Amino acid sequence: MTQPKSKPRAKLTGADYMRLTPPSHRGVRYQLIEGELVKMAGPNDPHQVFIGELYFVARSQIGAPGAFEIRISPFDVAIDEHNTFQPDLLFVSSERRHIFDGHGITGAPDVVVEVLSESTRQRDFNVKLPVYGRNGVREAWMADLRAQTLSKYTGDGRTMTLVRVYNAHDILTSEAIPGVVIDLGPIFALVRGAALPDG
Repeated sequence: MTQPKSKPRAKLTGADYMRLTPPSHRGVRYQLIEGELVKMAGPNDPHQVFIGELYFVARSQIGAPGAFEIRISPFDVAIDEHNTFQPDLLFVSSERRHIFDGHGITGAPDVVVEVLSESTRQRDFNVKLPVYGRNGVREAWMADLRAQTLSKYTGDGRTMTLVRVYNAHDILTSEAIPGVVIDLGPIFALVRGAALPDG
């Protein structure tokens, strides 16, 4: 006797995401990844140190007021119908300010920053990075706090291509954010002072 075929589960949409994660439940963070609602673990101390310092340094170097908007997670990015991400940090140029929708963003930021963890690394590279690429993200910075590296990818509207891996004492520059020059040394030094969890 043959087993009945199981019906494939329908992909969730951005509207489903908003319905399933009302403000009263926002203390728990979720992302919608290829139509699947994924619960996110809370960030650890080194993660927060890295993102906080990166934000501070970048914010102080942005040129004219309003040239770029910067947001720190949790902040919803509805990048397409089946993907609503919460990148750790994002940049949106003044020319693209129209993608802010009053709740988060609908569309692609110019630059996204993701801090890798053992639990998210495979998904960040194999799923989220391609979604960023095909939806028009210009740059993705993938930070590995254990290795003390930052990998910069550039997008062409179809894919993301690795252009450089910066080490702990390198100077990060960005074609997508002209004028921003980030000395990673002091930032990673502060991360080293925060205890990385095992695993």
